[in-house]
Amino acid sequence: MTSARSDLDVVAAALAAVPPLGYGWTDGMQDLYERFLREPDLALPQEYRRKFESHRERERLSASTYEVWWSLEKRLEAGGLGSAEQAEAAELAERCVYARFLEYEAVGFLHTLGRPVGEEVLLRLVRDPSVDEYVRARAREWLIWLRRDDNRARSREAVEGEEPLLPAGVRELPVSAHGGGIEWTDDTGLLRRVLEALLPAERLAWPEPPAEWHSKDGDDEVDYAERPEWLDIRIVEGDLMPHPSQVTQERMVELRGECELLGLDVSADDFVERQVTRIRAEIAAGAFHHLGSLGYRRPDEVTPWAMDLAQRYVERDAAAEKALYMLGVMYEHPYSREVLTRLAADTSLRPEIREKAESLLPGA
Repeated sequence: MTSARSDLDVVAAALAAVPPLGYGWTDGMQDLYERFLREPDLALPQEYRRKFESHRERERLSASTYEVWWSLEKRLEAGGLGSAEQAEAAELAERCVYARFLEYEAVGFLHTLGRPVGEEVLLRLVRDPSVDEYVRARAREWLIWLRRDDNRARSREAVEGEEPLLPAGVRELPVSAHGGGIEWTDDTGLLRRVLEALLPAERLAWPEPPAEWHSKDGDDEVDYAERPEWLDIRIVEGDLMPHPSQVTQERMVELRGECELLGLDVSADDFVERQVTRIRAEIAAGAFHHLGSLGYRRPDEVTPWAMDLAQRYVERDAAAEKALYMLGVMYEHPYSREVLTRLAADTSLRPEIREKAESLLPGA
């Protein structure tokens, strides 16, 4: 059975021996490399041979060191790493990231190491543009988890004296007992006032909210090459301001500072304005989603005002997907079909919105 000391020595020795990462790898080279592994004496240009030998050595060292990070994590969880060993392991993990050597395992260890030592290293990594962007995205996800309790504690603090950024009627939406977000109500009068208060004065310059993000592969594996920054901003925002009553100027300043710590680009002058626009659209989307269920059960209570508001939201590119969802749920109602028909024929709308409206009509 190995010791913590021997585990740390294995990682240090591997880092000292690992060749530099080769760049310029192509699919064709990968096929040739696999043939090289089968036929070591294969005739190759010297440049290719050096690259392939270096890559083979990196793979060998990775295979022999991979489980050491797992062993160190288990020791850490069992309380078997002292403070000096934790600091040394954190330093080795940071060096692994810069060497592009088992960097995801190193970042995972730093998350397990937690606060303060692991968090400090992760904060350095996410703000360093020389670190691989996919590794930074993974490190940022772990940091959000590490800092979540503090951000959620802030959300439970009173907002008295802070400057609200959403209309009063919207701030009156019930608070959920689970997480402090919105508890959607069947009070159609309140839902109508909320949607009227949130309706943009004109068409948005960009559709809001962004479509739900899913990895292109459609499986449980997250491709950090695809993960958009707005997703992490939204997650942090939800931790700090889960309810409309907490969307204040002061907390927007805190959101911006937190996102800067996480290495996210929040430098735009209109950052706060854009975030508030997005939050307004997300709340409206939630209201339309709830109205879909409510309208299906009690259509007389939401006709025609909910359909009219849905049309206006779609025309202004705000909460358009959920507004169409509500209209689709209520397609059996003649007025809902009338609104969908108008939207499907409106050439000023984005093509995908017109197509969606058309697809919701009977017989489409």
